[in-house]
Amino acid sequence: MNPLRALFLSLSRMPPALMLLIIIGLAVLVTMMVTGRMSQQEQELEAKKKDLEAKMSAKGKVVYAIKDIPEGQTIPSDALEEKEIEQSKIPQDALTSGSLAAGRVAKYGISQGQIVSQHDLAPQGISLGFESRLREGMRAVTFAVDNNSGVAGFVTPESRVDAYAMVGTGAETKVAPVLSDVEVIAVGQMYQKQPGGTAAVPANSVTVLVSPEDAGKLIKSISASKLYLTLRNEKDHTPVATVDVISLFAKAPEKQTDDLSALPPPSALPPPPVPGAPEGDLPALPDGGGMGGEMPSAAPPPPPLHEIEIWSGSKKDVLSVPKS
Repeated sequence: MNPLRALFLSLSRMPPALMLLIIIGLAVLVTMMVTGRMSQQEQELEAKKKDLEAKMSAKGKVVYAIKDIPEGQTIPSDALEEKEIEQSKIPQDALTSGSLAAGRVAKYGISQGQIVSQHDLAPQGISLGFESRLREGMRAVTFAVDNNSGVAGFVTPESRVDAYAMVGTGAETKVAPVLSDVEVIAVGQMYQKQPGGTAAVPANSVTVLVSPEDAGKLIKSISASKLYLTLRNEKDHTPVATVDVISLFAKAPEKQTDDLSALPPPSALPPPPVPGAPEGDLPALPDGGGMGGEMPSAAPPPPPLHEIEIWSGSKKDVLSVPKS
């Protein structure tokens, strides 16, 4: 026989009062069991909620960039800073230690205040080309320096410098800035700053990043003068007034007018005086001359003249003189 059916048969034989009491007892028992289960579920839900809130409010360590890092540049340790922020705000691939990024190459440009992530770094063992360091629209120009003009080797990639041109010697020496606050992107053959480097690195050339207009100005200065670099503090970007190197040279004197060009043409000169004739009188007639005598013979033709061309700039004059 079915146990449930047997239970109902047993209840039906009981007095009504006892049966009602049993039914109420069973209802209370079921209610307590359901209530207990619901209370347990609520406690479990509350525990999960607290655990989630704890995880959300927990803090984790991330790496921030404290200055701009151009694409292709080796990331220096002094450009990174570790901070603790809420776990919920940490990107999935964020770096948790600055040592994981220092010395690596930036695959993309990293802005100041940005959280450094794994995808910002070029794969280890891969070096990006030098041209990747050139920002769009900019040009790289290289010129020679020595120990004096190159600040004794303390100019390194990422340095900021002013370029001064020097022309003349002695009391005629003139010096003036031709470029202001330009970025050095290479020293000799080195175009990545060595992390933690403190020693000077002498080199015989420096490469700077300039606009196309400044590139022409710099090349002119390289050809016409000796260039000296002055090193700036990395936070100092105050511009200085620059000049064109040509303005440092003395102006050429104005061309003097040739004295010969001021002479009148030969046709305007008076005829030479006849020897023996009184000044201001006509030439004397030969013997026998007079009103009734024969007319004097015509004077012999003058000897041929030499023609001398005289040039003054693009102006030409011709001076005729008698042969000796």
